[in-house]
Amino acid sequence: MGIFNRNKKEKTELKKETRNAQNVFSGEDGKALKLNKISCAACGGTLSVEEGRILVTCQFCGNQFSIIKESPDFIIDRGVLVKYSGENSEVIVPQGVRAIGILAFHQQSSLTKIVLPEGLNELQGIFFGCSKLEAIILPDSLESIPRSAFTDCVSLKTITLPKNLKSIGELAFYNCKSLTCIELPKKLESVETTVFMNCESLKEIFCYENTRLNGEYFVGCNSLKLLNILDSYLLYF
Repeated sequence: MGIFNRNKKEKTELKKETRNAQNVFSGEDGKALKLNKISCAACGGTLSVEEGRILVTCQFCGNQFSIIKESPDFIIDRGVLVKYSGENSEVIVPQGVRAIGILAFHQQSSLTKIVLPEGLNELQGIFFGCSKLEAIILPDSLESIPRSAFTDCVSLKTITLPKNLKSIGELAFYNCKSLTCIELPKKLESVETTVFMNCESLKEIFCYENTRLNGEYFVGCNSLKLLNILDSYLLYF
């Protein structure tokens, strides 16, 4: 009876050790590191990622995305980032957020750079009045930029538009006085005429022939000299 109980205890301990071994691995310094299971938003593949890692590249599809632990700075409700209440100048929105809420970043005066996660497909809200915002990285999953999205982002210098972007709403970049160059993606179907109004430092635009633009789109863009049609020709102002 004693032998039976001992064997049963040993089996229980062995199962426990095996379970723990599945969650750790040994780093270069010989210390055990915890592994967390996460899913890639692009392909759905399951990855084992060491705890504390911030940037991850999917081994299945090559998608690179950020990982952030739950933080009181982010109020998230069913995939919608309702509010960011932190004071960091550079912000990486957590993986899994599908939409940015109406007032999530409204007039965040300390924000200089923001990275939005792959898988995000809706900007309900805008970055209106983020006066120190210099750079923003938008995911390729985003297909629409709403009205006034970046109005009065007077420090915005660089923005990479998603390759799957289809529409840009009115006044989206109104009064972005520091924006000097922008490339419009090939799939873009709809651009409102007031999108670039008062972008006084805008010097060069890259777009494709299917994107119909003319002088009406560039009221107040006094520095604009070149409209580069990527699949056709150059149009000088």
